Amino acid sequence: MATVVLYGLPAVAIQFIYMLIMVMYMNFATDVLLVAPATVGAIFFASKLWDAVSDPLVGFLSDRTRLAFGRRRSWMLASSIPVSLFCVMPWVPPMGMSELETSVWIGIAIFGFYTAYSSFYVPHLALGAELSSDARERTRIYGSRQIGSSIGLLGAFALGAPLLEQVDTARITAAELGWGAAAACLVSIIVATLLLPREPASSAGRGGRNLMTAMRDVWKNPHARLLLFVFFIESLGVGGTSVMAPYIVKYVIKLEGVLGLVLMAFVVPTALSIPVWIWLAGRFERHKLWIAGMALSCVGYGSLVFVDEGRLGVMLFCSVASGIGSGCGSSLGQAIKADVIDYDEYLTHERKEGAYFAVWAFMGKLASGLMVGLAGVALSVAGYVENTEQTPLVRTTIIALNGGVPFVCFLIGIAAFTRFRLDSREHARILSAIQTRSSLAQRTD
Repeated sequence: MATVVLYGLPAVAIQFIYMLIMVMYMNFATDVLLVAPATVGAIFFASKLWDAVSDPLVGFLSDRTRLAFGRRRSWMLASSIPVSLFCVMPWVPPMGMSELETSVWIGIAIFGFYTAYSSFYVPHLALGAELSSDARERTRIYGSRQIGSSIGLLGAFALGAPLLEQVDTARITAAELGWGAAAACLVSIIVATLLLPREPASSAGRGGRNLMTAMRDVWKNPHARLLLFVFFIESLGVGGTSVMAPYIVKYVIKLEGVLGLVLMAFVVPTALSIPVWIWLAGRFERHKLWIAGMALSCVGYGSLVFVDEGRLGVMLFCSVASGIGSGCGSSLGQAIKADVIDYDEYLTHERKEGAYFAVWAFMGKLASGLMVGLAGVALSVAGYVENTEQTPLVRTTIIALNGGVPFVCFLIGIAAFTRFRLDSREHARILSAIQTRSSLAQRTD
């Protein structure tokens, strides 16, 4: 239990600031820093293109790292200072800069944050797969991480988002939140990294031979290819919802002071549903439960078509339904990914957790970055003007980005994931074959 708790601990602070950037930063940049939405969207999209290099590179290098402290924990510890630094920078651009200068500052800050985030996030995910090979224990490990993330989300939505809604004081509030998150990230990452168990000695030096070969092995794994597609299409669907939440509350529902409530209506059911999904995973196949979770998310996002001025109840229902669905994929889905990595070991005799989770992280961030970029362009094309009454076209665009796009994407994901075949029986067979092969190799030695 100590391992499970320690593994999820850093997720609280880092997810707090990550979601503040995802959910509130575009609105902060457009309405407080007065930067054009298309410019901010382009910066986010470009930062995701950079992830095409940084994520796989971090994953591959962590697979190949040979240090006494461990190939994952060494990266996690080294990332603590840059993560903390870039928690602050996006929120504190100097006063008096031109729009161009502010845009450059934002670009450096966002690129820096996502690079530092990858340096922690990818090795941390990879470490979870190495802490245990048991399917139920993996579900608990990644469930703990998601509960920590949900606590961070709750803090971001209950505390950060309402404070940043106040345009007149947003600059001061943003700086205070950034410094607080920086301190929490620094302490939690260091404490968890130092106290987590040592990584399996058998995994050391068993990464991919080179980056291209590792990426090719990921693509050749049929279970990984299908999972990558489903994860990408799911991330694409929800990628725009986070940054668009302030817009739908402010310009469609038109109620002040309820953004935190709307966001909490998503994150609280997400956190509370995780123990239930973990319990169900002990009785049903995890991939079938994930399909059920995606179906529930479809109901939640699809119902956003009924949101209109003053209809807070409809918005809360949508948040609750999609939040419960999200709790499944964010916990059981990560454990399923670890099983897919075992299949790679079965094929290649290598342990490439870093490469696999790097590709998944990249696909998720690319999808969300793409949707953030498209959301910014869509708002500009529709005629968005900050801090004023929006046209029917702009309101329709906001609803479509929040509900219509995710609804379609989840339907596609459900249809694709019905073809997934790595169930618990097949995974047990793979683990048995790996153990037998290892025993024979030890006897030969």
